[in-house]
Amino acid sequence: MQQLNDPALMQHYIDKYHLQDYFSFDLQSAAVLVRYDANEILSLAGKVVNTFSILVSGECIAYMITRSDKFHCECHYKDMHFMGMVGTLWNKPAINDIKALTPCICLCFPAEVYRPILLNDVKFLRYAAEYMASHIRQSAAHFEPLETRLAAFILETEQDGAFRYNLTLCADLVETSYRHLLRTLHAFCSMGILKREEKSSYIIVDRGQLEELRMGHGIT
Repeated sequence: MQQLNDPALMQHYIDKYHLQDYFSFDLQSAAVLVRYDANEILSLAGKVVNTFSILVSGECIAYMITRSDKFHCECHYKDMHFMGMVGTLWNKPAINDIKALTPCICLCFPAEVYRPILLNDVKFLRYAAEYMASHIRQSAAHFEPLETRLAAFILETEQDGAFRYNLTLCADLVETSYRHLLRTLHAFCSMGILKREEKSSYIIVDRGQLEELRMGHGIT
């Protein structure tokens, strides 16, 4: 973890994601920028998080290891996300570990100072209610078929019409086996949805069908 003393960069992220719109106090004076290395742990399950963190660059994962030693991905964060909002806002222990998948930058400010302010900040609370409702809806995706979960993940992580992602990590994030993931990607290719370019690299050929899959309409 490294604190970045770069007011211009902080203002860039505040403007890019319109973050000031969600708060009644001045973010530039309240927050600091913090950089995390890939694989660095941001918070641990069972611990109260004393810092409000807004991811503004990079990828993180909120996860737990079940009693049967299975990996469970609760949430995959990319670009702008409020992390651990519920626990931090109400001073409750985190229920998941959060780890950086790539180098990440977060905009952070102390919970002890700003928790009372946020709990009375109507502008923030309106956003928080919408954010948490969206998170609940996204959590329901864990119960969707693999095809639906994978289509959503491909659309979330694709770059310039291509899906290039570590497939071992992808299998963990969509909660399936590596072998089952490869079978599903092969099925997408057979249906003309994807085209395999090289190992771990796929071109999106039919975005419409991929969007249909993400909506849970099944392979046509």
